[in-house]
Amino acid sequence: MTLQQLRTFCAVVEEMSFRRAAERLYMAQASVSQQIAALEQYYGVTLFSRPGRRCSVTPEGRALYDWAMEVLTILDTIPQKLTDMRCLAEGQLAIGASTLAGSYLLPPVIRRFKEIYPHIRLSVQTGYGYEMVERVRTKNVDLALVGENLNWTADTMLDFRPVATDRMSLVVWPGHPWCGRAMVEPLELTKGDVFIHSRPGSAMRSMVEKFFHRENISISTLLELGNHETIKRAVEEHVGISLISSISIQSELKNNQLVEVPMARLESIRRNFVLVSLRHQEDSYAELAFIELLTGMIPDAASFSCAD
Repeated sequence: MTLQQLRTFCAVVEEMSFRRAAERLYMAQASVSQQIAALEQYYGVTLFSRPGRRCSVTPEGRALYDWAMEVLTILDTIPQKLTDMRCLAEGQLAIGASTLAGSYLLPPVIRRFKEIYPHIRLSVQTGYGYEMVERVRTKNVDLALVGENLNWTADTMLDFRPVATDRMSLVVWPGHPWCGRAMVEPLELTKGDVFIHSRPGSAMRSMVEKFFHRENISISTLLELGNHETIKRAVEEHVGISLISSISIQSELKNNQLVEVPMARLESIRRNFVLVSLRHQEDSYAELAFIELLTGMIPDAASFSCAD
């Protein structure tokens, strides 16, 4: 039995004709018949019944076809797999990330990846989450790390793998009257301090507005700022207080630049970060290496508490 005999057999099954299989394989029909006869002799079974001029597959032939296709599929992927393994030494990988993920989650992963695989050309693009998802779809990046959005996860072209969970945190400056409070009620946000919002349309803004709506809160003293870094600096300068991504404030909490204050019922406002890739496309070895490193290193803000 040879691989060529198996390939010829599968072609006959798919074409349901010795003649068409011979044409497809650029072989003489007699050669096709000889290879099928050799397989039947090798396995001791009849693979095709041939009443008159018709050709039909026997039950044994159907079983052999299924097994042969599994074997041939594996064999056909070996060259690409070996190429992918070489690519860990000389390949390239393009990663997309939303602004939050690119600023706070990816940097340590990228640094470690470059230490382990210094010869892989790694490029990182950041922007709005929907832009990064579109770049995966159009194959401009291989993977994208973004905040989950239910409008995207319905896309049948893409796979979405949850890798971390983010939650909202109420932050104030050190020395604020709420420092040391066991719990703050959401209604207290409407009194006194300026509340600093992120830009309209951002994922964080949507999460905060969802919380306000649920708590029936309306805040009139607002300041809108463009990104997490600007908001954090404004809170540090006593401009106001804010609800902000927990993942984004870990360094400031550690360095006592900001203080996180527990807020009633805020814990339930969370969202996943997901890794986006094309569905029905096998991950390369470089992608698999990056995914393994990412899932092992990435922090999960849901595990952070105000006492950390």
